[in-house]
Formats: sequence, structure tokens, C-alpha cells
Amino acid sequence: MNPFKFLALTFGLYLSLVIVFGGGGNASPEPTPTPTVFPRVTVVILTPEQQIDRIAELSPIPTTTLAPVVIVDVSDDTKCQQWLQTALDAGWPNDRKILDRLGFIMARESSCQPDACSPSDSGRPCRDYGLIQGNWYAHHKWWEDLGIAPEDMFDPYTNLRWAWLLYSGREANGQCGWTPWSLKC
Repeated sequence: MNPFKFLALTFGLYLSLVIVFGGGGNASPEPTPTPTVFPRVTVVILTPEQQIDRIAELSPIPTTTLAPVVIVDVSDDTKCQQWLQTALDAGWPNDRKILDRLGFIMARESSCQPDACSPSDSGRPCRDYGLIQGNWYAHHKWWEDLGIAPEDMFDPYTNLRWAWLLYSGREANGQCGWTPWSLKC
């Protein structure tokens, strides 16, 4: 075949392709959409060291520069209202239903007395301690891991902070947070 004829045929084919499909203009191709990636959330049971770190993280900022949190309107018959601000400082949510129940628990367990001590039948000074009556037999190992001595449970903040960790930890695991106090959700 004649090389000039071959070049003419090739050029003719190129021109017909340009006419049919259009010229390669300066427009950039459409970008392909990027899929949205959502973060995966998992609940993990904390080691004792992580629990101590969590307590430090969740400890409130000194209130000298902050105004106290205003408690939501609780029921007029909510028990132990004098401890609700401490409960909020200890991490409990500012939620009427939760604070009403917490007040009920404090009244039932300790008559709102932070130094309440249920006598022990095994020679210990107390079986249950403080406002929410944390049970030594059920939780003393956890208290030790958190650096809480039994007598520390007489401090209202420590007692309510620990109760919040117990309640919120159960809720995070899909369990009823009120069960340790024999309440149903």
C-alpha cells in the first residue's frame, strides 16, 4: 500500500472520529462523588486504669469561675433536693425524670443523709455507704481500683459521682442503670 494513501486514510478516520464524538475541549471531566464514611462507635468496658482516667476527665472544672448549673424544674415532691446540685456537679444529667428518680433513691436509701451507714453483719462498720448506699460487698474491688476508700463514700460528691459511673456504665452497656437500686427502667 502506498504510504501517502495510508496517511490519508488514517487522517480521514481521525477527522470522522472528531466530528462524530466531538473535539477534546478544555472541559475537565465530572469528578466522581466520594462516598460518605460514618465513624464507627463501639462501647468498650474500661480497665481500672482507664476508669481512673475517666474520673479525672469527667471531674468538674472548679466552680470558682463558673456559675452553678441551674437545675431543671423538678417535681415539687422530689426528695433530697438539697443534693441535686451536687449530683449535677458529679456528672448526672440535668433531666427532670432522672433527677426525680435519683432524689427518690437518696430518700429511700439514706433519708438524704450523706453519713448514712447500714450496719454490717460481718464485723465491718458498714455494709452500705452514703447517700445512695453503695454496697461494699458488691463494689469494694471497683472502689479500690478507683482509689475510693469506703469512708470516702460518705462524701456526697464522691458518692454521687460513683453512683453516676455505675448508672451510666450500665446504660452504655444496654442495661438498666437503675437496677442496682432495685428499680425498673
